[in-house]
Amino acid sequence: MKMRIRRISFRLLLAVSLIGASVFPSSASEQLVDRQIAVRARDVFKGKPLSEALLTLQGRGLAIVFTSELVRPEMKVLVEPGGGSPRQILDEILAPHRLQVREGGGGVLVVVPMAADKDQSLLIQGTVLDRSNRRGVAGATVRIVEIGLETTALADGSFSFDAPGPARYTLEAKADGHLEQRIADVLVSAKAPRKVVFRLYPQNYLEDAIVVQPSRLSLLLDKPESSFSLSREEIESLPHLGGDVFRTTSLLPGVAAGDVTAEFSVHGGRRDEVRILLDGQEIYGTYHLKDYDNALSIVHAQTLAGATLTTGAYPVSQGDRMSGVFDMRTVDPEAGQHFVLGVSILDSLASGSGRFASGRGAWLLAARRGSLTFARNAIGGEHPSFWDVFGKAEVSTGFGSISARVLAASDKLVVDKSDVDGFDRFKNTYDNFYAWVTHQATVGQRFLIETNGSLTQIDNDRGGSGDDRQQLAYHLKDQRTLQVVGLSQTWTASFGERHLARWGFEARRYDAFFDYSKVLAPHFVVVVPFSPPRSLNNQFHGTVRGDHLGLWGSDRISLSDHITAEVGLRYDRHTATDETLLSPRINLGYRVGDQGVIRAAWGRFFQSQRPYELQVEDGVSKLRKAELSQHSVLGYERFFRQSRLGIKALRLELFDRKIDDPRPRYESLLEPVNVFPETEPDRARIAPDRSTARGVEMLVRGSGGGRFDWWLAYSYSRAQDRIAGKTVARSLDEPHVAVLDMHFRLPKQWDLNLAGRYRTGWPTTPVNAGLVEDPAHPGQTTPAAVFGPLNSDRFPSYHRLDLRASRRWAFRSGGITFFVDVQNAYNRHNTSGFDLTLDTESDTVNLRREFWPRTFPSLGITWEF
Repeated sequence: MKMRIRRISFRLLLAVSLIGASVFPSSASEQLVDRQIAVRARDVFKGKPLSEALLTLQGRGLAIVFTSELVRPEMKVLVEPGGGSPRQILDEILAPHRLQVREGGGGVLVVVPMAADKDQSLLIQGTVLDRSNRRGVAGATVRIVEIGLETTALADGSFSFDAPGPARYTLEAKADGHLEQRIADVLVSAKAPRKVVFRLYPQNYLEDAIVVQPSRLSLLLDKPESSFSLSREEIESLPHLGGDVFRTTSLLPGVAAGDVTAEFSVHGGRRDEVRILLDGQEIYGTYHLKDYDNALSIVHAQTLAGATLTTGAYPVSQGDRMSGVFDMRTVDPEAGQHFVLGVSILDSLASGSGRFASGRGAWLLAARRGSLTFARNAIGGEHPSFWDVFGKAEVSTGFGSISARVLAASDKLVVDKSDVDGFDRFKNTYDNFYAWVTHQATVGQRFLIETNGSLTQIDNDRGGSGDDRQQLAYHLKDQRTLQVVGLSQTWTASFGERHLARWGFEARRYDAFFDYSKVLAPHFVVVVPFSPPRSLNNQFHGTVRGDHLGLWGSDRISLSDHITAEVGLRYDRHTATDETLLSPRINLGYRVGDQGVIRAAWGRFFQSQRPYELQVEDGVSKLRKAELSQHSVLGYERFFRQSRLGIKALRLELFDRKIDDPRPRYESLLEPVNVFPETEPDRARIAPDRSTARGVEMLVRGSGGGRFDWWLAYSYSRAQDRIAGKTVARSLDEPHVAVLDMHFRLPKQWDLNLAGRYRTGWPTTPVNAGLVEDPAHPGQTTPAAVFGPLNSDRFPSYHRLDLRASRRWAFRSGGITFFVDVQNAYNRHNTSGFDLTLDTESDTVNLRREFWPRTFPSLGITWEF
C-alpha cells in the first residue's frame, strides 16, 4: 500500500512538473535564467534544508523533479556554491549528498542518485556513538574541518557524504549534550568508501560554568577560557629565555623569582612549596642547570598546550604542597604530521607529532640539547651541558583512551681550574627519568574514571674540592638516588546539570638513598647570632623510605543560578613520619549579574617532608613533621564589554596564609646563586615559630584595538616570620610589586612586547667586618664577619625592562619565526647580594656588592613544517 502511494505521488508530482515545463519551454527557461542575477549561496542556501533550496531554484526558473525518498527532510545544504547560474548552483548543492540531475523531456531536471561507479571512491561513511552507552547520537553534526563541508547523522547515528577530492582530512563531530571529538588524518582515496566511528563523551563531565577556585591563571591556551587566561600568542611574545614558560611566571601576581632561576615561589614561601604537574604526573626534579640556580625547566613550551597556575585555595584533589600548583598539559596533535626545528643561543630543539590508527591515535616526540656557547659571558667560563626528551603516544579504543608518556633529562658540569688565588675541581651530573601510563574511560552515563600509574628514577652525583684562599677550602661528595612508584585514580560523577562529585586516591612509595660527606676549612670566622654554630664536618649514608596514601572527595552543587559551592575533604597518611592528616576545604562562587563573579575560599593545606627532601647537606638526619598552612581567599572579577580606557577585565583578590609551625629552613644570607650553597660561609639556619603571608592583588587587562593589548598587575603584600617574639620579614618579602606588559602587533607580521617590572628591594641581613677571639686559639684574635639582625635591611628597589621582537614568515605548509630577546634593556644594576672575602694582606674581611645579570640579548629561529 505504501509503495503504491509513493508511486502515485511521484506520478502526480511529475505531471505537475511537466505542465510547468510546458509553460516555460527549454529555450525560454534558458533565456530567463540568463537575465537573472547570479544567486549567492551564502546568502540564500547555506544551512537550509535541501528540499527548500530546490524549491527556491524552482522559483528561479528551473523545472526540478524530486522525491522525499532521495531528498530526505534532514538533508541540508552543506556547501557554499561559488555563485553562477541556478543550474550551476543546483549541481553544487546536490553533489555532497551523492545526488545529481538527469535531463528529461521538455527541459525537466530529475533528481537521481549518482552512478555507483562514478564517485563512490570519495564517499565517507560512519557512525556517531555515545561513548557511555554505545548508542547512535541522532542529529549529530559531522564536518570536514578543512573545507567546512558538513552533514547530519540519522536516528541511528549513521552519516555519509562525499569528500571533494582524494586527500587526508580532519573530521569533527558535535552533538548537543556531548563533548566534540576530532579524528585527524582520515585518508580518502580511490579504493573504497572510508569508514569512520566517533565516540563522544557526555558533556556532563565538563566543570560548572562558575569556577569556584580563586587564584587561578591559565597560560598557553590557543583559545583563552576567560580574560584571565593568557593565550599562547601572549605567552610566546613575553620576553623570556629558552622557550621556558616557567620564566614567564615571575610576571604574574603573587609570584617571585630571581633573574637567573626558572624556579619560583608563591606568596613569599619556599620554592619547594609549589607542586609541578605534567599531564597529571608530578615532576620532582623539574629543572636544568641546577648549579646555576635551576636556570631552565626540563619542559619546553613547544610541547605544551596549556598550563594553569593556582596560587592558593586549590581543590582537595591536589595535596602535599602548601603554596601553589602549576599544572601543565601537552599538545594534542592535529591532522597530518607536524615538525618543528629551532635553535637559539641557549638550546636547539627538534619535535614532531602526528596521528595514526585512522586518527584514533596520536604521537608526539620532542628533543632538546643545550648549547650555551654564546651565553658564557652570563654564566662564566664553565661548560655546562644538558638535554631532554619527551614522548607520548595515545589511542582511543572501545574500552577507553590509553596513553603512555616518557620524560628524560640530563645535566652535566665539569670544572677543573686553578690559578694563583686557588683551585676548583668538581664534576656534577643529574639524570631524571619519568614514565607514566594513563587510562580514561566512562562507566554508564554518569561516571568518568581516570587511572594513572607511574615510575620515577632520579640520580644526582655531585662533588669535588676547592680552595679559593679568600673564603674557605672544602671537600664534598654527594650521591643521591630517588625511586618513586605511584598509582592514582580519579572518579567524576555528574548528577544533573547542577551537581558534580569527584573523588579518588593517590599512593606513592619513595625510596631515597644518600651517600653524603662534607669537610669545610674556613679562612675566617662567621658570627650569626640568630643561628646555631654550623658543623664543619658532616656525613650521612643510608636509605630513607616512606609511603604516602591520599584519599579525597569533593562535592560541587549549584545552589541557584548565581551561587555554586564546593566542599571537600582530604585524608593523607605518611609512614615516614607516622602522621595522619585531615584537610577540609570549601569554595564559594557567586555570580554578580552577567559580568562579575565573587569567590571565597578557605582550607587547610599540609606539606610533608618527603624522604628525598631530607637536608643531609645541612647536617639534618631526621624528617620533620608535616607543616600546616591555612588559606583564606576573597576575590572579585569583573568583565567589561565596553570601556573608554579599553579595559576588558579587572580582578581584585585578598589573601591570607598562616603557617603555625613551619619547618626550619637553611638559607644563604648574602649570595643567592652558588654551585655548592651548603659550603658558603653565609649559610644559616632559620627556625620561625609562625609564618604569615597576606595582601591584596590586582590584575587589569585591556586592549587598544586589534594591534595593541596590555595588562597591569599590582600587589601589596607582606611575608613575615615570627622568631623569638619578633616579627621578621621573609627573604622574598616584597611589599610593592608592579608589572606592566604591552604587546604590539606591527605590520608585516612583526610583534613587539615590552615588559616592565618594579618591586621593593628584598630584605637582607647587614654584616660587618671585624676581629673576634679565635675559637681555636684563645687569647688571639682572628678576622670575622659579624651578622646583624636577620633581614633588618633591604636592597635598593628593583626595576628593569625586557623586550622581545619577533617576525613570522608564513607558508602553506608551515612557517619560520625569528626572535630577538633583550633582558634588562636599559642595563639596570640590580643588587643580587654580597660576597664575603678575606683580604690576606690586611687580614680583614671585605664585603663586595654583586648584581643580577645586566643587559643580556638572545636570539633564535624556529621552522615549522
